Amino acid sequence: MDAENARRLGTDAAERISAGCYGALVSASTLMGLGTADLSDVILVVALTNLVYFATHVFASTLGDVSSERSWPIIRHHLAVSAPMVSVTFVPLLVVVALVATGVDLPTALLWGVGVAMSYLIAVATVGARLRGSSPIVVILTAVGAAVIAVLLVLAKLLLH
Repeated sequence: MDAENARRLGTDAAERISAGCYGALVSASTLMGLGTADLSDVILVVALTNLVYFATHVFASTLGDVSSERSWPIIRHHLAVSAPMVSVTFVPLLVVVALVATGVDLPTALLWGVGVAMSYLIAVATVGARLRGSSPIVVILTAVGAAVIAVLLVLAKLLLH
């Protein structure tokens, strides 16, 4: 990575990209296992799962932070840069709720929710690689790698239900 791209991306942006990717994977993985649940349970379980992972991530990042700041600024920092881990949950859940509200059966709506979460993963990973200053081939390989992960998760969903 060259110095200009390193400055442009920055540590905080890199952490947000990482948190967004991780949140998308957690959302998709959680949605995968809820095919027999009620819609209200789906919303609750996905939201709570992401919140627990978020809290755990902030806790671990705060403990591992080596800056000389006092505890509260470190915690606030990690809460802020890790927020995409939770916010990424909203769109897949909204898709599931909207589809069910229009008459689509829950398993199909969940599959669409997984697809939306995985699309987000692919987009964020690809943009992150580009912002990092990676070569075009690395950006393409990043997109392909994220797409392979997405396809494997969708196939797992289809095989499980």
